[in-house]
Amino acid sequence: MWRSTLKILGATTGFAAIHSLLASRGAKQAAARIFGQRQRNGWYRLFYLAQSFLTLGALGAYLHRLPSRDLYEVRGPLRWLMRFVQAGAICYAVWAAYQVGISEMLGLKSIGQWLAGEATAPEPEAQGPALAADGTMRVRGPFNYSRHPLNLVPVFIFWLWPRMTTKLLAFNIASTAYLVLGSIHEETRLRAAYGEVYKAYQKSSVPFYLPLLQSRIAQNEDGSQ
Repeated sequence: MWRSTLKILGATTGFAAIHSLLASRGAKQAAARIFGQRQRNGWYRLFYLAQSFLTLGALGAYLHRLPSRDLYEVRGPLRWLMRFVQAGAICYAVWAAYQVGISEMLGLKSIGQWLAGEATAPEPEAQGPALAADGTMRVRGPFNYSRHPLNLVPVFIFWLWPRMTTKLLAFNIASTAYLVLGSIHEETRLRAAYGEVYKAYQKSSVPFYLPLLQSRIAQNEDGSQ
């Protein structure tokens, strides 16, 4: 079982490394040098999503073959409550994606511009809030409570699964670590892309990841004064 756990951690880490590498500014700049800026702007997002689905599918197929053991299974009303929170988390993710721009995130806008022979704009940098017309960060909806809501949502889906196995536990640990570290990586890319406007967003009251953690810290600071 320990060997299986290490394999899961290694495979998930490998998937995360590929995912982060191809999301980096260096990879996008290399694509622009090789294929041209217009081609990169038009097709990179579709390529990125396609490889994400393929590598995630390969990871899932590999993990499915590994042995596992049940740790617990929640039944009764609590099971339905966990499912309800998972469904709510998915709706929350859609809301956050709407704030970024769903057509932009899916690459549909850039592909449409490319096919129409128009100037193609690159996809939104990382999964942060979009820029408003006046050049400020368009902080709305979920981005008022966490700077990385799209990376926060999977944590609730992973850990609120009613049936927990050793295999799922190992995957959850590796994935949660990646989501947090990936959010730190996103902050670097967003600062590089948007400069002072994103730095101002970082200095705002919106927490980096967990809204409740920020609230507790603020309450402790108020109580100590």
